[in-house]
Amino acid sequence: MAKDLIPPPSPAGRPSGDADAERQRARERAEAKARQGGLWSRTTEPDPLAEAVEMTDRVGEEAPPPGDSPYRSRFGLVFGVLLGLAIATLAIGAAVYVGTTGNNGAPDGWSRWKPGSDDGVGAAKQIATHVGRKYRMSDGNQIVGVQAGPLEVFDVPLEVALRTAPQGGNIDFIDGNGLMYTLNGLGPKGSVRGGKPSEARHLLLRREALELALYTFRYVKDVDLVVALLPPKPPDEKKTGTATTAATDSPTQALFFRPGDLEPQLEIPLRATIPSSTPRPETIPPAESRRIDALTRSNLFLASFQQGQDQKAFLVLDRLPG
Repeated sequence: MAKDLIPPPSPAGRPSGDADAERQRARERAEAKARQGGLWSRTTEPDPLAEAVEMTDRVGEEAPPPGDSPYRSRFGLVFGVLLGLAIATLAIGAAVYVGTTGNNGAPDGWSRWKPGSDDGVGAAKQIATHVGRKYRMSDGNQIVGVQAGPLEVFDVPLEVALRTAPQGGNIDFIDGNGLMYTLNGLGPKGSVRGGKPSEARHLLLRREALELALYTFRYVKDVDLVVALLPPKPPDEKKTGTATTAATDSPTQALFFRPGDLEPQLEIPLRATIPSSTPRPETIPPAESRRIDALTRSNLFLASFQQGQDQKAFLVLDRLPG
């Protein structure tokens, strides 16, 4: 009887099962549309991934550029200096490689002609032929034939003994790897055949010996000494009545050079010292005469060959008197 007095529950106080199911289906349809990403079906719920991407873009746009490091300018300066040094080193190396040859370090352009090899006597013979044919007398004949060889006589090596002064000088024995040029005029005792001896012709012969020495030191390896034997004057024959006395030999003169004697001339083109146009004895320009005399006068000696008591052979070089 008491149960009959309890009123039934109100329909508004407890939702029916049909209503709950309907709301569940509505939520599923909304979630399905949101997953499809349709143009007209936008969800109003926030997307955490989209917000993170948007925040990252905003941070990238709004972040100010980083300030310069206090060491940046120093690093740039040091790097620039090192780069400049590297480029300069490469440029110098390329210039040295391009501007030199294998001929004793001689720069291209030192002379128009050069021997085909740098091998001692072989190169010296080429130099002798090339230079000898350039020097001629006024009648066009070659003044001397030039022979080249090692510093020896009859296959016996020569040691140079040099007197430092005509009177009161010392004697210096000079060792080294030497070459000797003999300027042979094909006359008696090697004198010049034809023409008359003159100071102008003697100066031209000294010019020839100087050119031989310059070519040798420039292009031939490992040469310390160059000797050029000049042709002597023709022997003097004196007549007394109908008799002719024996000829008196003239002393032989030689030019003796070491590389240090011609160092400045070896660093400049040959034509600055020896012009390419070879004059005749009577056509040497005054300025060139003075230059040749200055470069050869102190290297001019009287030459003789002597054998010592120890059987060694010597080329004795005496200073000219006066």
